Amino acid sequence: MKWLPGRVLPPLPLIVPAILSGLLITLCFPMTSLGPVSFLALAPVFVAVLRVRPTRRQSFRTGFLTGFVCFATMMWWILMLSPAADATIPLLSKIIPRQFMMPLLLTPALALLSLYLACYSGLFFLACSALTRWRRPAFVVAAPALWALVELVRSRGELAFPWGVMGYTLSDHPQLLQSAELWGVYGLSFIIVLVNALIAVLVTAPGPRAKAAAGVLACAVAAGMFLYGDAAMRRVDALPGATMRVGIAQPNIDLEIKWKPEFKDSSFNRIDEQAVQARDMGAELVIFPETCAPVYIENAPGYKSRLVGLSRWLGIPVYVGFLDHRYDGPGEDLNIYNSSGVFAPDGEILKYDKRHLLPFGEALPLAQRFRSLRKVDFGQANFQPGPRRAPLVANGARFTPLICFESVFPYLCRQGVEDGSQLLVNVTNDGWFGDTPGPFQHAQMSIARAVEFRRYLVRSANSGVSMVVAPTGEVTQLLPLNQGGVLLAEVKLLGGRTVYERVGDTPLVVASLLLLAVAWALARRGVRTPS
Repeated sequence: MKWLPGRVLPPLPLIVPAILSGLLITLCFPMTSLGPVSFLALAPVFVAVLRVRPTRRQSFRTGFLTGFVCFATMMWWILMLSPAADATIPLLSKIIPRQFMMPLLLTPALALLSLYLACYSGLFFLACSALTRWRRPAFVVAAPALWALVELVRSRGELAFPWGVMGYTLSDHPQLLQSAELWGVYGLSFIIVLVNALIAVLVTAPGPRAKAAAGVLACAVAAGMFLYGDAAMRRVDALPGATMRVGIAQPNIDLEIKWKPEFKDSSFNRIDEQAVQARDMGAELVIFPETCAPVYIENAPGYKSRLVGLSRWLGIPVYVGFLDHRYDGPGEDLNIYNSSGVFAPDGEILKYDKRHLLPFGEALPLAQRFRSLRKVDFGQANFQPGPRRAPLVANGARFTPLICFESVFPYLCRQGVEDGSQLLVNVTNDGWFGDTPGPFQHAQMSIARAVEFRRYLVRSANSGVSMVVAPTGEVTQLLPLNQGGVLLAEVKLLGGRTVYERVGDTPLVVASLLLLAVAWALARRGVRTPS
C-alpha cells in the first residue's frame, strides 16, 4: 500500500485535510444543515496546500479526494432509491430480493457520479496551483473566482448537476442568504470560499501584519453579510403586493401502486379530496405535485375531463402534473413530455412541459440532437425538453412553473420573472428517495430562488417536502415528510426586479476572470505577504 500516497492519492500531509474538508462540506447540507460551517469547511485543505505547495498533479489529486469524499457522503441516499423505481437485472432478479436490487444497481452509479463531480474540485485545485504557485496573495484572489467559475461550469449544459454548490449551504440561514439578490447562489459561493482562503492565510502567514489583514478582512466580510441581510429582510418584508390564497397539496401516494392501472382511480380520488379540502380552506388556486395525475393526459380523455370538471365544480383553477405525448418530433415522431397544466373553471387548459431534464434519469445527454441515442436503454424515460413559454396564469396570477429538478437552475426563474412572473411554483415527486436527506437537500436548493428573485415560492411534493418560502428565504409553512395534507398559504404577488434578475451571472464571470488575471500577475511578480 506504500504506492497509494503520491501515486493515486495526494502526499500524506494532504490526505487527512482533504478528507476533513470533504466531510465538513457535507455537514453543511441536510440533514445536519450546519450552514455557517461552510465558512471554514475548506480551511483545512487550504492550509495544507499553502504549507505543502503540491505540484499540479498532486494538487489535482488533493482536490479530487476532497470532492469524492464530499459527494459520496452527501449523496449516499442514492443507494436508497425506492424499489418502486423497479430497475432490475433479469439474470439476477430471481435470486436477489427486490429490496436489495436497487442498492446493487445504484452503488456503481453513486461511485461514478461521485468520481465525475470530484473531477471539478480536482480541476479547481489544479488551476489554483498553475495560476498562483500557492503564493498566498495570489491564492486569496484566485480561489473564490476559480471556485465560482467551476461551479458555474458544473451547472451548465445537459450534464449539469449543481448538487453541493457551496452557496446553498446558507439556504437554512436567511440572514446570510440575502445578498443572493445581488449575485445569485454562485456569488454566495464566491464569498464563502473567500472567507475560507482568508482563514488559511491567517493560519499560514509568517508575519503578524498579514495575519491581521486576513483576519480583519474575513471578519469584515462576515459582518457585512449579517448587516446587509438584516437590512434586506426588513426591506423585503415591507414590499407591497396583492395577495392570493394558494392551496398546496401533498397527496403522499404510494409509488408502489401509483402507476398500476387498477389504482388510477384512487389517485384521482385523492386529487378530488385534497382539492375540495383546499377550496374549503379558502384557496383561490390548488397546486398538486409532479405526475400526480398518473396518466398520459391526451391519451386519457376521461381523466382529462375529470380534472376539467373538478376545476369547474370548485370554481377555482387546479394546477397538476401529468405526462404528455405529441407527434411533434422530426418526421412527426412521437415525443414524450414531463408536463403540468392549469385546469381553469372555464375549461381552458394551460400546459407547461419540463425544459431542463435530469441527465440519465429523464433523458440521455445529446439524445435531442442524435435521436438514435434513445435506443440505448439505461432505464431513462426518454423525455423531450419543452420550449420556453410565458408564465402560466391562474386566477389572474402569473407564475413560473418548475418541475422537480428545474428548481436548482436560476436561469429558468430569471426568464420567468423577465416575462412577468409574480410567483414561483415548484412541483416534484421526491418519494423515490424515501426517508433520507435527498428530499431535504432538494428542497433546500429551491429556497435560494425566492431570495434571488424576491418572489414567493410554493412547493408541492408528493410525499414531501411541501413548503412555502417567503421572498426573504424564510420557510413560513412546511408539511413533514411522508404525511398527506394540504397547506393554505397567503402569498404576495410581487413585481420588481432584483440586481441578479437584471444582470444574471455575467458580472460574476467577468469579475472572476479579471481576478484570475490579477492572481496570475501577483504570482509571477513574486509578491510576498508583508511581514
